[in-house]
Amino acid sequence: MKQQASLTKSETAITRQGSNNLLKRFFAKYGAAYLMLLIPVCCFAVFSLYPIMWALKYVFYFYDGFNQERFTGLINFQRLLNDQLYWQSLWKQALFAMKILLELPLAFVLALLLHTRLRGRNFFRAVFVMPFILPGTTIAMVVYILLNPYNGGINQLLQALGLIDRPIDFLSSGWMAFLSGMLLDAWQNFGINMLFFLVGLSSIPKEVYESADIDGASGWKKIRYISVPMMGRILQIILFLSILGSLKSIGPYLILTNGGPNNATEVTFLFIFHQFFGGESGSNYGYGATVAVVTAIFLLILSVAYFKMTRRMDYH
Repeated sequence: MKQQASLTKSETAITRQGSNNLLKRFFAKYGAAYLMLLIPVCCFAVFSLYPIMWALKYVFYFYDGFNQERFTGLINFQRLLNDQLYWQSLWKQALFAMKILLELPLAFVLALLLHTRLRGRNFFRAVFVMPFILPGTTIAMVVYILLNPYNGGINQLLQALGLIDRPIDFLSSGWMAFLSGMLLDAWQNFGINMLFFLVGLSSIPKEVYESADIDGASGWKKIRYISVPMMGRILQIILFLSILGSLKSIGPYLILTNGGPNNATEVTFLFIFHQFFGGESGSNYGYGATVAVVTAIFLLILSVAYFKMTRRMDYH
């Protein structure tokens, strides 16, 4: 019996030592990789997971940031269903996203031009990307000054060219203020999309174009039958980033109009901002969280639908 017990202890010790050695080899091989992964995982937990959990909790509460929170059940959802300003803001957000109809074709055409051996192409690339690099709030403030009807540079230029008789107050009219924000945002973002298109064009083998030249293909046919199909995967990503980025953006409206005039530029995420940080009825974190969660669900459904609808864009 003693011998058997001694043998069992020896086997257990050998097994434990083997496990320890295996763990040491595992951490020696993968320890640094897991440590590097731990940092973004912690950041995700702190900056993404915690806010999501916080928002999910407060959809059932009234909380203004000062007084004690109060459980209200589904009242925030009932309010949301009857909030015409929110539903109008969704429509305006979708309309704001239409700016990609100007932004992406412009970026693609410029990418085609700068993908050639054009002299000074690196200079033009830097110039076109510059609006994206500069802080958006700074650009919006500069444009706000330029659009000033009294001494703004744009009005002075238009009057000097004889295009207008008197100054235009661009930001006092609903549609004109909305259109000004769309154009400004498209101008700020077309440069980065141009870079994405350039990456896609650079990934196409030159031999394909050389074969097309031998076959006598015109420039338009090469774009239609080579460039666009072979950029399918990156086109899918560019479109997704542009659509989603537009649908979750407040654009330059916080600086230009703060949602005015008469809520004409109150897009959805500016509406959410006002719920959190004080709108006409004051701050209500609970209602702001409810609007944010419902809008996030809409965007999630849209994202899944987009990837299902664009599966054929993956050329490979």
